[in-house]
Amino acid sequence: MARKKIALFSTGWASNILAQFLRGIHDEFESLDLDMYLFLSYASYGQSESDRAGELQIFHLPDLADYDGAIIISNLCDFPGVVDDLVSRCNAAGIPVISHGIPHDNAVNVIMDNDSGMNNLTEHLITEHGVRNIVFVGGTADNSDSKERLECVRRLAHKHGLSFTDENVVYSNWEFAIASHIAQDFAQKGNLPDAFICANDEIAMVMITTLEDYGIHSPEDIVITGFDNLPDSALFYPSVTSVDPDNRQHGRICARAMIDLLNAKPTEDSIKLPSRFIPRESCGCALSTGSALQRLRVATDAFKLQRKKDRSNWHIFYLERLMLKCESVDELRTTLSESLSQEHFVEGDNFHILFDASANKTLTSYDLSSEEESGYSDQQDVIFSIRNGEVQNIRSINTTQIIPGIRPDNPCHMYVILPIHDGPHKIGFVVFTDCYDGIDTKEVLLFMEKINSSMVNSKKSIYLKAVNEYVREMSNIDSLTSVKNRSAYEARLDDIQTRITESKLSEFGIVLFDVNNLKRINDELGHYMGDEYLKNACHLICTIYKNSPVYRIGGDEFVVILEGRPYEQRASLMESFVQEMNIIRHSDLRPEEKVSIAYGMAVYEGADDKIDAVVKRADELMYETKKKMKAENS
Repeated sequence: MARKKIALFSTGWASNILAQFLRGIHDEFESLDLDMYLFLSYASYGQSESDRAGELQIFHLPDLADYDGAIIISNLCDFPGVVDDLVSRCNAAGIPVISHGIPHDNAVNVIMDNDSGMNNLTEHLITEHGVRNIVFVGGTADNSDSKERLECVRRLAHKHGLSFTDENVVYSNWEFAIASHIAQDFAQKGNLPDAFICANDEIAMVMITTLEDYGIHSPEDIVITGFDNLPDSALFYPSVTSVDPDNRQHGRICARAMIDLLNAKPTEDSIKLPSRFIPRESCGCALSTGSALQRLRVATDAFKLQRKKDRSNWHIFYLERLMLKCESVDELRTTLSESLSQEHFVEGDNFHILFDASANKTLTSYDLSSEEESGYSDQQDVIFSIRNGEVQNIRSINTTQIIPGIRPDNPCHMYVILPIHDGPHKIGFVVFTDCYDGIDTKEVLLFMEKINSSMVNSKKSIYLKAVNEYVREMSNIDSLTSVKNRSAYEARLDDIQTRITESKLSEFGIVLFDVNNLKRINDELGHYMGDEYLKNACHLICTIYKNSPVYRIGGDEFVVILEGRPYEQRASLMESFVQEMNIIRHSDLRPEEKVSIAYGMAVYEGADDKIDAVVKRADELMYETKKKMKAENS
């Protein structure tokens, strides 16, 4: 039986919640022959619309028909249309899909019973601590969890005869800066409520620290509560009164439901799990003995964590500096491979960086106003790939494969796939493996922030180099005929002369051309037709000598330099040129099409010290031809 593949979709800002949830899924999936593919975005409402679009593109990377099932952590993907699109794609692919957090009609739903925990929290504040004036600090107005918690607070307030109107509700959009501004506004106006009931623990901690700057302390001056029971909230001072949804258990339940779906067992359409109220210091309750002991270890643990973060930061910043020096995609590939081959403790022994096949075009075309192509290309270029500590020499893979070098006999893993992008413009993606701790500590987030910022700046460097090369190339192009100009010709002569001097060139040929009758065409038909006559003459030369560089070195003069196979074929090429020109000269064509060109060819076979001698011989032969052609027409 083929190994199962389960796709997971989430954002990563609520890192503690996500890490606990993933560990719960892992608890159930660990003994199965199954790989998890977590498509992880750090999209947020605080980003620009273009950056958010770039982050959310990663959800479009997988072809869901290649997967056996999908779990959407929908309460963390709460952006308009995102969950609907994912569920619709799963349904179209014919795979079972579970929505965790936000109910969806076309998915199996695993949701939290907000009422059980929030009712107990609100009742506790009112009856045990005498709270009368409550302000609810929500996430977003349309978030289902936030709305359920708000209704619990509203219902309990009314039950106890408290005033609770729309003025008692503010929204943070899940942004810390907005939460801090809310706290500042209340402090400056001096109209503090008895309690802030916050949408999550992190917002509660932001509110507490912001108010402390104004000399307002919790719980002495105000009660502040959170939700989610994050590990940090228990160690924080004051420890945050919260509600525990048991995110690890939610992960286990989602995994069990998926196993039942994969085995075609009956499954409930909606599974609701209770939440548990946790009283702590921020509402005026005592800290539990277990939490107090944990807090005593914070200083030691913080020192260890800081040392790890310092090492990680140094590694990531060093990688960033190397990337900023790169001026091409190939140089970027080489630089990353050399550096990460030596040191990859942050990335791990199974780590991959891939660029979408369109990235070369994107990186050298810095027109951010252009419309972004939808979806990912069929191919991905492998910039760096390490598996089990061994660097893999893989240049590209099919996009559906996602993981370079993956085989059915590999150990089971959780692959975490994150986008590399410049605003809405996709560049590629990164794959971490089994990085539960990296998600929890936001080490993965730091890495991706640096990778994306480095890519944006590298993109500018690569683009500027491409522009400079284009300008340099254009400076060597003749504007009328689009062949190389005299400046390019002289540079080529210098190069040939150097190779002659260093005895690195044994043979080559030079063909000089002089277009006849240009003055007559200009005088009789005008300079526009004269230009057309020159372009037709150039076209004939380029057609015959299509494998050699052609130069326009004067008004009516052209040069071809023959090396390699064209040099060996020089006699037959010249014969073809003369035959084709004679056909044209004697055909019933318009005057500007009946081109006549004098020619002269000379070769270098090691006898000359200077290239000028070869040019001179070709010039003399060309003028002999010109005299003969003039005599024929007289």
